[in-house]
Amino acid sequence: MNQIRAKHTVTGIAGHLKNAGKRPALRAVCAGMDIQGISVTQQNIALKERFSHARAIKTHIADLPVDLQHLLAEEFEREVVAFRAKLESEYAEIKRGSNELANQNEQLFALLESLTLTLDNAEIEATEFAMRMAGLKNEIAAERARAKAGQRIREARQELIRVEHRLDGPFAESGGGA
Repeated sequence: MNQIRAKHTVTGIAGHLKNAGKRPALRAVCAGMDIQGISVTQQNIALKERFSHARAIKTHIADLPVDLQHLLAEEFEREVVAFRAKLESEYAEIKRGSNELANQNEQLFALLESLTLTLDNAEIEATEFAMRMAGLKNEIAAERARAKAGQRIREARQELIRVEHRLDGPFAESGGGA
């Protein structure tokens, strides 16, 4: 029963704050309630804010009035929900970034494989081309050797013909008159 009364009290004070154009924060609602020790707590909070190096006053939540316990629990729950939503949003963003990086990684890996195959094919073609070039050089060298041999044979024949003409020439004149 006290919880229902406290909830109506808190809801009423929060409504008055909203109507006044103020934000119904925990401190504002507590200030509007007639709870024993709230003014002391507010003074301690003010002192803490003024002197940030001052030691915080620790109290157990069970020592607080039930109304304040409920307010603190509700505020804590709202903060947990907000923090969870923020973390889920950050997780979703990180997950999206991770997926994008994974996709880029797959694309780059596929490109790397393609380029590796292309390079391997180019190396094979270069080796085949070098082998063809070596074969053609060998054929050219052989043809040149054959051409030189053929030239030497032609020159030798011509020389032989000249020698035969010389040999035939003097014997033909002397052999024909005898």
